[in-house]
Amino acid sequence: MEKHEFLELFEAATKAAKSALRGDVKNSPAVSRCVEAIKRLREAPESLACEMVIDRKYPQIGKSHGLFTEHKNPRIQSEGKILYSLWLRYLYATGRKQSSRPRDRTVVKNKKKLVEEEMVSRTTTGDSNRDKVREILHKSLSKVAVEIKEGVVSCDSWSVAASVESAMFEKLGSFEGTQKIKYRSILFNMGNSSNPDLRRKVLFGEISGERLVTMEKEEMASHKIQLEVQKIKEKARDKEENRVKSMIMFQSDSMIMT
Repeated sequence: MEKHEFLELFEAATKAAKSALRGDVKNSPAVSRCVEAIKRLREAPESLACEMVIDRKYPQIGKSHGLFTEHKNPRIQSEGKILYSLWLRYLYATGRKQSSRPRDRTVVKNKKKLVEEEMVSRTTTGDSNRDKVREILHKSLSKVAVEIKEGVVSCDSWSVAASVESAMFEKLGSFEGTQKIKYRSILFNMGNSSNPDLRRKVLFGEISGERLVTMEKEEMASHKIQLEVQKIKEKARDKEENRVKSMIMFQSDSMIMT
């Protein structure tokens, strides 16, 4: 695939995604055109994809990030997330390969910084409160790579953080008023050092942003806390059952005596 073909495919995917928003989001023919273009973009060689994503001469590639990953059509949204995650893996893998050469450490460090800055700029909303939430989520999700030690791509956390925050904003609205309680509950549980399972499941897509927003605080809690809550509930239930049994026995004895 050549550079001009890559740009043509990206432009086709962008136009189709915008067209799908204007009509029937679920059944628009533009959905299939967009998905097909995105799938072909995934076939682009790693070197070409890295060059196009980083090259500031093509800012539309970054600016269209939200158009695909936050699209109202689930097919476009899903394919968009896969595409951008793939590109991020390419970028990070390129940095890791180069970091194995001692003479390139300064260059690699600068390149990684550039990639990180690029991801920040491409996931910002312009709203200071929303961007702060995304930054907090990103920091929490970044812990997963250290916690499971399986070479998780740290850059992926930016894309996931943006997706989760978008779901929070769509469901809860702005970070203000009574919604602050729910926001803080989610952010606390995502960053809680004793709750690695939650952020791992969110990062790997086992728990979507939409699902996370609807979860109760007990559901988001760590496995240890959930077990403790379960024991408390079981103890309370047993106590109530014993109380009811005692009442029944007392009533039965009273009837016999009369």
